[in-house]
Amino acid sequence: MSWGDAFNKLKELPIPDPIDSLIDEGKKYLIKKTKEYLIKKAGEAYEAIKNKFENAILGNTSKKCCTKDVASITMKRKHIDIGADDKYGHWWFEIGDPTHANSESYGWWPKEGVGLKETIGGTNGELNGQTFGGTLTRDPHHGDTADESFHPTIECNDTRSDKEIEDCLRKFANCYSGEWRWTFGAGQNCHTFQEAAMKNCNLKGP
Repeated sequence: MSWGDAFNKLKELPIPDPIDSLIDEGKKYLIKKTKEYLIKKAGEAYEAIKNKFENAILGNTSKKCCTKDVASITMKRKHIDIGADDKYGHWWFEIGDPTHANSESYGWWPKEGVGLKETIGGTNGELNGQTFGGTLTRDPHHGDTADESFHPTIECNDTRSDKEIEDCLRKFANCYSGEWRWTFGAGQNCHTFQEAAMKNCNLKGP
């Protein structure tokens, strides 16, 4: 084959269109960047879900709220024990050192003795079980040991003094009224009285 023939053959070969080539390269680049973007977003979504789970279920210790004890107040809880003399148990709270003459305590009691009918159906309630030896400012279990006792807590940025919190609890107790009833935990009873007092004064338990 002569050089002329070879040149003619070469001219007959298809020459790639530069526009098509650029389009192909552009497609490849977009596909690559799309994959990278999707992988990045999937990773971010995974981290967000993981952090939300840890905060909700496990707790985020780095962001855990700072709290402090209200040392002048003690929440006390004798749990229900059918085999004990005090089978109903009792929850109450004490203000101040119970050995001091000016200390106080508050709990919610039935006004009269109760049986199954009154326990489930309810009866008149009374602050501090005055029918059973309590006074306006002292629960009959004042100073007793309990199955569970703790100082309630407030957030560190709560500026109230112990005295102000004591006044809040005292006012709540003296305004409390109504029935006494323990319908499998529901109703106004010593448990719900203590819980409501803590909630009213923005106190937290353990």
